Amino acid sequence: MDHEPALLPHAPGFTLTVDTFMEPDQLVGFSIAHQPITVFMHFHDFYELALVMDGTGLHTTPTGEQRVHRGSVVFVAPGVGHGWRLGEGLVVFNCMIRVEAAQFDLPWAKRDEWLGHLFGPPGVESRHPVMTTVDEDALDECLTHLEAIRHRPAQERSEAYDLGHLLLALDVLARYVDHEKPESAVVDPRASELVAAAVDLLDHDLQRHWTLDDLAGRLYVGSFHLVRQFNRWVGLPPIAYLNRRRAERAASLLATTDAPVGAIGVDVGWSDPSQFSRRFRQHMDMSPREYRARSRRHWAARRRGVARNDSAVVRIEAAPHAEERVDPA
Repeated sequence: MDHEPALLPHAPGFTLTVDTFMEPDQLVGFSIAHQPITVFMHFHDFYELALVMDGTGLHTTPTGEQRVHRGSVVFVAPGVGHGWRLGEGLVVFNCMIRVEAAQFDLPWAKRDEWLGHLFGPPGVESRHPVMTTVDEDALDECLTHLEAIRHRPAQERSEAYDLGHLLLALDVLARYVDHEKPESAVVDPRASELVAAAVDLLDHDLQRHWTLDDLAGRLYVGSFHLVRQFNRWVGLPPIAYLNRRRAERAASLLATTDAPVGAIGVDVGWSDPSQFSRRFRQHMDMSPREYRARSRRHWAARRRGVARNDSAVVRIEAAPHAEERVDPA
């Protein structure tokens, strides 16, 4: 059964959830997004493949901006922030992929010569969006496979059908990604397992007062070696990664609970209020209280049936078999 049309969250740092875009038994969902001028930096709990079909604009990430146009492609892993800015007639075809599909149906994708460019090295999720530009033939081929899933009647869809066409589309795009492999001579053969273990330790104990020596000791490696491998595979040092994850967790709690701001700081490992405010602002460009206030204003607007950003209305249009949703992604 199709979801009823609904307005999507549209506040800085918000995390979009996969069940907004597809039925619980589906692995792949779609939306056609007619983007407003600005889409705040946000996160997902799913993989997203975004293909620009028309218009121009800027794709924004925590590390910078890149101009996009027809043929631009963005692949975003769960938990990776991105947004859009200065859109002019910007239309984006979005394909959402459940995390379970990558974990259980496509666990080999990280090791594949081409798909590994998108899903990242084994054991570690990509921490930055992957961007590339494809020619018209490649764009048409990719859209043909994705539209085959999108327009198939829901009762006739199967995991094999969806994943088969999805893989063919991803294979086309992955071959355009400019991927620089690490020099094998200096990569520890245990690096993927080491970094995955470090990420797991940090993610599952944000409250702990982690130090680099403490983390390295838990993993039985030297601090210098850990930092070197973590930087190579994740893109930033372990403690910087920890602070980002704390800010993301705090943002989620501020937006979805009524817990006191100070208690949220303690919950994510920042027990000192001034430190919590300073660290949070570094990642979200506003204080925790400002973030909560903006989030509540957004939800109040949503309950009234309107979500606005810079006077642009974000609306959802239902599709025959898979919702064409305006996704701020």
